[in-house]
Amino acid sequence: MKRRFRDGSLRRLFNLKEEKAQGRCAMLASSVLLSIISWLTGGLFYTSFLMANGIDLVKIGVISFVPYIANLFSVFSPSILERFPKRRWVLFGGRLAYHTLNILAITIMPMFVHDQNARTACFVVLVFAANIISALFSNGYSAWHLNFIPNSIRAEYFSTSSMIASFIGIGTGLISSLVADAFAASPHAYTIIFALRFVAYALALAELWALTRPVEYPYEKTVDRVRLSDIVTKPFSHPKFILTIVIIMTWTFFVNTSASAINYYLLNNVGTTYTYVYVLNMLYPVVMLFLLKPAQRLINRSGWFRAFGVSALLYALPSFLYSFVTAGNYLWMLAIVRVSQHVVGVVLNTTATNLPFVNMPDTDRTNYLSFHTLTDNAAAFLGMLFGTLFIKFWPDLLITVGGFSFCNIQVLMWIEAFGRVLVGLMVLKLLPRVQATASQ
Repeated sequence: MKRRFRDGSLRRLFNLKEEKAQGRCAMLASSVLLSIISWLTGGLFYTSFLMANGIDLVKIGVISFVPYIANLFSVFSPSILERFPKRRWVLFGGRLAYHTLNILAITIMPMFVHDQNARTACFVVLVFAANIISALFSNGYSAWHLNFIPNSIRAEYFSTSSMIASFIGIGTGLISSLVADAFAASPHAYTIIFALRFVAYALALAELWALTRPVEYPYEKTVDRVRLSDIVTKPFSHPKFILTIVIIMTWTFFVNTSASAINYYLLNNVGTTYTYVYVLNMLYPVVMLFLLKPAQRLINRSGWFRAFGVSALLYALPSFLYSFVTAGNYLWMLAIVRVSQHVVGVVLNTTATNLPFVNMPDTDRTNYLSFHTLTDNAAAFLGMLFGTLFIKFWPDLLITVGGFSFCNIQVLMWIEAFGRVLVGLMVLKLLPRVQATASQ
């Protein structure tokens, strides 16, 4: 990292002298704060928070896919945002409402609602309302901030900002997990998780400040009046963009089939500690530090789609091996799986982050971003719905193969691994039709 400061690559990306570099600094600050917030309120901590409030595995699955239903409302985003030539404070208000509902309201609601069914309903309503607001306004930030990351530096920006945000975010999560594990057997365990959510809300307010800092450029559009149908008609006039969306949707579906159940499996079936999981997660930015430059060279040499397709195929193996993690072997098996995922994930995550933008036209971005959000969340919802129904209809599923017994969640991991292979092969097959031109 110090070498990158000395050779000027980081200084070129992030400095306070150039206008666009200042914008990237604000975006980086937002990414770091969001990473911390995510680790404090999501993942194992979120699952534990729900479990402590009497939410079982099936209900956790239902609550988990509610955001993806709500995000289908992104179809109305352009109709709202395109009315404003300047959107800074409109977006600020939307983000403030989202954080307040998604963090603060969800945290304090169980203090006032004690009936289990009513509590579940309140969780669903709050999550749904928060994510409708996010669906309507979050694409505005993407359309605004995309001006600060031109194609020439996009791979470097995404990988570098991801590494920095991961270091700080996972580091914060690790410290929090040490505290949570220290009180795990005491009556204060829930209080720790409860307090972490208040810390996250304070950080969310700081993230709001960071998001308002960049200069707001004029938004390019081809029509003065936005029509709701533009969200569908404009994307379908660009075949490369539509094929990209099909790839992303298929990927998102399979990734989410086991997403809501894995943390439950680790806590309830495997019995791992918060700290051990966060230590393994902390290795990801360390791996990124060593593989970042080679990953960028690989992406630049092979192109975004080829790099994504090959890394998707490679990622399928550790996804499959995840199903072999048990209470008896997790100390070494989970480590092998997670480190393998980290190594392949440097290329995979960098390419996946940029994939929607590779073939996205420069004009009317809000329409294309809304279409991407709409389709991506529909795919995520269907993936989580599939996983939740699978667990609901086969709660006692047990498959024995070669002396190993696999429960329903582990079988979902097989399906996820199969999906990663399928998408990898799909991308390589469609490569001539989706690969960006040299100018892109």
